[in-house]
Amino acid sequence: MSIGARDKDGSGPVVNGAPDDLRIGLLQIEHNLNEGHYRPGPWERYIRELKRRPAPVRAALCADVNRVSRKLHLRTSRRTIGVRAGVTIELFALALGGVLLWASVRELSIVLALAGALLWIMTLQPLIKIAAAAMLGVGYEYAYLLRGEPRFKMQFGAYVARRRLSRVVLHLCGTIGSPIGAWAAARIVHRVMPGTAEVVMAMFWIVVAVNVLEFAAGVAGIRHIGRIRTIESSGGAAGLEIYESFA
Repeated sequence: MSIGARDKDGSGPVVNGAPDDLRIGLLQIEHNLNEGHYRPGPWERYIRELKRRPAPVRAALCADVNRVSRKLHLRTSRRTIGVRAGVTIELFALALGGVLLWASVRELSIVLALAGALLWIMTLQPLIKIAAAAMLGVGYEYAYLLRGEPRFKMQFGAYVARRRLSRVVLHLCGTIGSPIGAWAAARIVHRVMPGTAEVVMAMFWIVVAVNVLEFAAGVAGIRHIGRIRTIESSGGAAGLEIYESFA
């Protein structure tokens, strides 16, 4: 669109498919980040407002939101690796978990069984979410560690450009990997080590309970559980998307 056109919601002139107020707001956040003056708050408010705008507007700002989100995320010093390398490590750990579970059945080893189960619980969650994101047209930028857990940085502009239902589905897909890993591991060892299978199933129920708690907190609009931000979990992020749709 040319300068002087109006956005559908009447919010102001449109430049390259996005209203001036949105582009200026984003540039102001980026300027503050570059100058080291940014303080928490404006980004969250900006994204909530952007999500309310029509799909063409969100799509027009996709690359810019990706760029600013990356700068914001890297304000905190993080050791990162490429997405392909991160996925390769996750797949290797997934395969190693399978080997350990197989060996545990042969050797009747509780330690090997629990180690294999933990690897499946840790690796299936990001792998399933990444696969779901790819099907929804959302990519990732790099991998990093958060509190010892492997995470992948989403291309946030591409994420915001998707419909809200797609965003909710994406995050819910991020809640099923760990329970699937625990359930599958328990099924493998339950015939020869029923007690160990019960321990793994206890882990299954703990993970499910945490996911449900975080999802419920998000739906209720609770953005922090103690020192943990609700949006940092898949269940919490899905719940917040639903909460924001009614806010």
